[in-house]
Amino acid sequence: MRDRDIRTALTNALRRSHLADPYTAIIDELSIKRNGARIDVALVNGVLHGFELKSDLDTLSRLPEQVSAYGEVCDHVTLVVGERHVLTAIELVPDWWGIKVARGNSSAVEFRDLKLAQTNPATNPTAVAQLLRREEALNILITLGSKLDGTRASRKQLCSKLAETMEFSRLSERVRDCLRARQSAVIQPSCGD
Repeated sequence: MRDRDIRTALTNALRRSHLADPYTAIIDELSIKRNGARIDVALVNGVLHGFELKSDLDTLSRLPEQVSAYGEVCDHVTLVVGERHVLTAIELVPDWWGIKVARGNSSAVEFRDLKLAQTNPATNPTAVAQLLRREEALNILITLGSKLDGTRASRKQLCSKLAETMEFSRLSERVRDCLRARQSAVIQPSCGD
């Protein structure tokens, strides 16, 4: 069983379980903008739930870095792991991460929840804001009436300003709106509105 087998089965399962929710988007390879880290599969609705995939053919060498990167931006995280890595994975991920075990083959993958994800106790507002593209951050600041010169400010500066000026729950909501709006299959109001 390969990574793509797990990814396909997980994405299909998430689509089936959220089919009736028009405010849910499933995003493959969501860039975290931190050292090139990417969330393998992101479920975006009232929360940002990241799924990191590790098949039996993968190694767990990058997992500590991924734990740190995911921990800055995700409300919940689930490690989806092949049976070979279960014992090591339990030791490497924080208590708030969920663990889902994948077993089977390329034609049929089954999942078993070993541990359900809990709420992340320490997201980073600046890192969450940096999930935005420059234009998205600028549009949100404009709607807030910010006096920042958007023609000269970099994406990083705009995101820092958002993190400083917006209440975190509202900032997270706006970021999720923008992430969902990028998905062509999901019709959303503009993330700047």
